[in-house]
Amino acid sequence: MSSPSAVPLGRLQPQKRDAITRAARRVFGRDGYARASIDAIATEAGVSTRTIYKHFSGKEQLFASVLEASATQVADTLVESAAAVPYAETADQVLTELAGVAHALVRQAIDHPEHFAMVRQIVAESTHFPAPVLAAWQEAGPLRVEAEVAGRLRRLADRGLLVVPDLERATLHFMALATAEASPRGLRPVGHLSAEETQIAVTEGVRAFLNGYSS
Repeated sequence: MSSPSAVPLGRLQPQKRDAITRAARRVFGRDGYARASIDAIATEAGVSTRTIYKHFSGKEQLFASVLEASATQVADTLVESAAAVPYAETADQVLTELAGVAHALVRQAIDHPEHFAMVRQIVAESTHFPAPVLAAWQEAGPLRVEAEVAGRLRRLADRGLLVVPDLERATLHFMALATAEASPRGLRPVGHLSAEETQIAVTEGVRAFLNGYSS
């Protein structure tokens, strides 16, 4: 596969753009990249294949555009939700702050299941994608989410409320522990837990993180 230069979805008529975007997310998430076809996406979207090819050179370019747009939307949601979580000013408020951030992470999977179905397919088929496509996805979504979490941890460390010798590693530890039970890849996948079970799972994950990073 050659690296595509994605055509902005905004150039399409809004209704067709939305239909193609939703259909592509569903088909790529359900079938994976290798098995997905433009015909299947067109059928799902209720448009002709000609309409899709009018705006995209092929499946790779459509995938790149939809993935980047979807990742941006999911990251925007996380950043907005995390911004509403109050900052801790004392040690006894740290758990509350980080649990709030962790819940925002878990909400991503609950609110955007089709996007994370695509992500699972990317993990399974990573060798099929050129580096620029994966890099654009990382920059639009995962790296922004990690930066948001890292900013929270850095602030707590700067105030002496956490001990963080390696910020990047601490960020990865936090995201792994906070979502270990309530995540698409967990033993009890998100959506299968009640609200109370999710609350407990996330809070206990944050407690596990704090066992290693509390000041």
